[in-house]
Amino acid sequence: MKIKVIDNLRENSKPLSDSEAKKIAALIRQNTQDVHQGEYRPEDLERLVAFATPEKIQEEMKRGYLAMLLNDEEDLIGCVLVVRRGVKLVIKTLQVKMIYSRKGYGSLLYEQCENLFRQMGMSEMEVEVPKFPSSEAFYQSRGFVKTGNPTPKDLTFAMFKYI
Repeated sequence: MKIKVIDNLRENSKPLSDSEAKKIAALIRQNTQDVHQGEYRPEDLERLVAFATPEKIQEEMKRGYLAMLLNDEEDLIGCVLVVRRGVKLVIKTLQVKMIYSRKGYGSLLYEQCENLFRQMGMSEMEVEVPKFPSSEAFYQSRGFVKTGNPTPKDLTFAMFKYI
């Protein structure tokens, strides 16, 4: 396994290529459907992944951070996207293909984020979490707490932790 990082938060390292953006968008869309099928209506799942188009991901990456987890054959098996919201950084999405889940790869990608936040001088972390029990549990196990009071119509909520 190897991690490829594109960091445009601190420096303009390079734009995300069209093929990489397509792979990231496809991973986010497919993984969200695979992991959470049956929990939400198809139209709600589509709203949840509306940001996952190659064009929107490339736009976010102009001032964002992306870590891609690749297997030995260079196939994309996971990713984490961190975006800037004003002066704060937010984990927009963290995805690992289902066939690779529960092997520590999500934790590996999360550790990339926590290190990034520390290096950027941040004292707190925020994540945009889909309202799925497994997603909430993943972040709770890392010390995050839910903020705000999501309504039944909300598909995501924020979680927060001090570092």
